[in-house]
Amino acid sequence: MVLKFTVSGLRGIWNNGLNFDILSEYVKIFLSYLKFRDYGNIVGIARDTRITSPVIKDFVSSIIRGCGFDVYDFGVVTTPMLLFLVRKLKLSGGVIITASHNPPEWNALKFVDFGGTFLDEEVVSKFGEFSKMDIVDWNRVGKVKSFSEEEVLKLFCDEIENKIDVDLIRRKKFKVAFDPVNGAGSEVGKLFLEYLGCNVIPLNDDVEKFPQRETEPTEKALGELKRAVLDNKCNIGFALDPDGDRLALVSEDGDIPGEEFTLPIAELSAIKYFYNENFSKKIVINLSTSSISEWVGKKFGFEVIRTKVGEANVVKKLKEENAFIGGEGNGGVIFPYINSARDSFVGISLILYLLSKEDVNISEIIRGFPRLKMVKNKIEGNLSDGQVCDIKAKLEEKFKLVDEKNIDGRWIGFSNGWIHIRPSNTEPITRVIFEGDDEFVFTVRETLKRYGV
Repeated sequence: MVLKFTVSGLRGIWNNGLNFDILSEYVKIFLSYLKFRDYGNIVGIARDTRITSPVIKDFVSSIIRGCGFDVYDFGVVTTPMLLFLVRKLKLSGGVIITASHNPPEWNALKFVDFGGTFLDEEVVSKFGEFSKMDIVDWNRVGKVKSFSEEEVLKLFCDEIENKIDVDLIRRKKFKVAFDPVNGAGSEVGKLFLEYLGCNVIPLNDDVEKFPQRETEPTEKALGELKRAVLDNKCNIGFALDPDGDRLALVSEDGDIPGEEFTLPIAELSAIKYFYNENFSKKIVINLSTSSISEWVGKKFGFEVIRTKVGEANVVKKLKEENAFIGGEGNGGVIFPYINSARDSFVGISLILYLLSKEDVNISEIIRGFPRLKMVKNKIEGNLSDGQVCDIKAKLEEKFKLVDEKNIDGRWIGFSNGWIHIRPSNTEPITRVIFEGDDEFVFTVRETLKRYGV
């Protein structure tokens, strides 16, 4: 049986840990929490394109209404769009049915708090302290209101237009290759790009065929997008993950810089053209995010703060620090000025605005960043504290230790790079991520070999 509940939601394999009884239990506890928070009586709900998602959405909607809450059903939309709608429409909370980048047999519930953010670590840790909400009498059962794709998109686009000069982007008439991996961003993503005046070349956009490529928008998954960019002479290619909170890109010359470049490019656009003094000059990123994001921030005099991995942890710190922008290096752009969530559509808007404003190709922007090497590994099981200490000691023989954080596994910073070893929030594995110059990356690789990494 596989079931995991963290700030990244309740995840499991359908009918092997995740089932109707579990769904009912967790949804009723979440509703009890919303009742305690007392921010109204309407819960937003949406889903991705997994084969089990319609069944789960209908069941969850029935539980919510059976407990006396009304439901706003937004259909198939991206995760960040649901978070935006919860905030925009001042809903009590929300539930999105999506397992993001996990394999097709997985699914998940992600719970959204009032204000459009995920439940943070403190709430998740106390989740079991709330009693389950009771089913109400027949005459108090909640109602459901369904929204069309066009209605949902209009709410979001109105917000974009209030904050960004969309006409500037439209005038460029960008040709964009778009790969939403047959996920939640397939239809609404094409419509959004067309709203920005783009000529869209879609691929992997049939929602009945999820997924037609590897679900994470990593370099090895984007070969088809690269060919589409080159064959159609596109200005840029954009790729999403299945729930649309992560964004990767392909440049006009076919370069695939990797997800870690998405956030720095968006940061550059936001800082240069949208900063206002209502926000502090701070950027928040997680421990596993590339130092390129740090380089951009420091170049413009911004303080950079690192948090535990997990969108909820980054968003919480963004709020505490009133920080201007933040995100995660897996292609997650969080720009509170528009949406306090990792949002691929916000990332697209910032990147296209930067290209429009500076009248440059994306390859020119990328060439302006330092080229560090990052390696992301996964291992079954855990590395012991003793093994991690041995790795640290071995690296200290060659590189100066400059920082160390123990808030999320072990993050160890050296003069030439860093290494982060932590258990995954979304899979039963340990992630080992490191970044630095050639010498540092080579040394870490050789050191890790003795531990089977």
